[in-house]
Amino acid sequence: MSEPIRVLHVFGRLDSGGAESRTMDIYRQIDRCKVQFDFAIHTEDKCFFTDEVKSLGGKIYSFPRFNGKNYFQYRKKWNEFFKKHPEYQIVHGHQTNTGFVYLKEAEVNNVPVRIAHSRNSNKENLIKKYICKLSKLYATNLFAVSKIAGISEFGKNAVNKGFVKILPNAINAKKYSFDTEKRREKRSEFGIKDELLIIHIGRFHPQKNHTFLLDIFNNILKNEPDAKLLLVGDGTLKSEIVKQISEHQINKSVIIAGTRTDVPELLQAADILLFPSLFEGLPGVVLESQAAGLPCIISDTITEEVKVTDLVEYVPLEHSAEVWATKVLGIDYKFKRRNTYEEITEKGYDIESVAKWYEDFYRMNIK
Repeated sequence: MSEPIRVLHVFGRLDSGGAESRTMDIYRQIDRCKVQFDFAIHTEDKCFFTDEVKSLGGKIYSFPRFNGKNYFQYRKKWNEFFKKHPEYQIVHGHQTNTGFVYLKEAEVNNVPVRIAHSRNSNKENLIKKYICKLSKLYATNLFAVSKIAGISEFGKNAVNKGFVKILPNAINAKKYSFDTEKRREKRSEFGIKDELLIIHIGRFHPQKNHTFLLDIFNNILKNEPDAKLLLVGDGTLKSEIVKQISEHQINKSVIIAGTRTDVPELLQAADILLFPSLFEGLPGVVLESQAAGLPCIISDTITEEVKVTDLVEYVPLEHSAEVWATKVLGIDYKFKRRNTYEEITEKGYDIESVAKWYEDFYRMNIK
C-alpha cells in the first residue's frame, strides 16, 4: 500500500480557534490512509490540539514567531526546512501574514502546490493587510472561506475572475443536533434552571468586541435580572474583560468558562448566541449554533453566507447596546428547538462532502 500524501498546514498555533477547529474537523474526517496532515506552527508551546494531531499520525514542526526584525532568520529557517523535507509537495498556508516568506521559500525549493487560504475579512492594520496580500504572489492556489474574506485578502478582481476558490467552513452537523437531556445536564452543571442563558464563543481579542458584548448584556440585565452570560474562550484580553465585568458589577451574572472541549453540549444549554464581532471570515460558531437550533444575534459585518437558516438575525454595529439588547429580549428563547441538519447539509456545509473535496484536490494535484 502506498504512503499517504503529506500536506503541511501552516498556522500560528494549534489552539481551538475557528480556522484550527475547522481544519481539525476535516483532518478527523479525511481518509488518512490517502492524505495525512502535518502542521508548522509558530510556537514551541503545547497547544490545544497537539495531542490529538499526534494521535492521528500527524507531525508538528515549530518555527520562530515572525516579527519583521528576524526576517532573514525566519526565511532561512523555512529554506532549511524545505531542503530537509522534500516529501512535502503541498503547503497549505492559513497564516497569510507570513505567507510571502514561507510560500516563496516553498517555490524556491520546487514545492508544486502552494495554497494561500484567507480565513478572515479584515486585518488589524494596513501593514498586515498589505503583507497578507503579498502571499498570493507565491501561491499556486487561492482559497477563501467566503467571498468577503477572498476580497479582503486577494482583491475583488481575483475573486470576480474566479481565481479564488470559495470553500465554506464545514461542521459535523450531527454532533450539534439538539438533545433535551444534554441541555438539562449541562445547565445543571452551571447551576442554571429556567433563566435566560446567552452564550458567546470566541477568543478574547479585539476582533470579537467583548467590550460591546458586555455593554449589551448589561442592558439585558435591566429587563432580565436573572439572565446569565457564558463566555467560552481565552486570550490576551482576558484580564481586561474580567476588569470590565467587575466595573459593571455583573460578576454573579457572567460565567467565564475558558477553553472547552464540550462546545456542542454548551450550545445545547444556551438559549441565544450573541456575536457582535467587528469582522469575520465565515464564523464556524454561527454554523454550529444553527446546527444546535440556537437563535443567533450577530453583527452586520459578518457575511450573509453564514445565514443558512432563519435562526440568524443581523444587527448593525453602529446601533447602540440598548438596541442590541432589545433584539435579544425580543426572542422567545423558550421556543421548541428544531433539528436543522437537513438545512445545513443541503447548503453544502456538511463535513463529509467538504472533506472529500479536499482529499480529491490534494490527490489530483500531486503527480
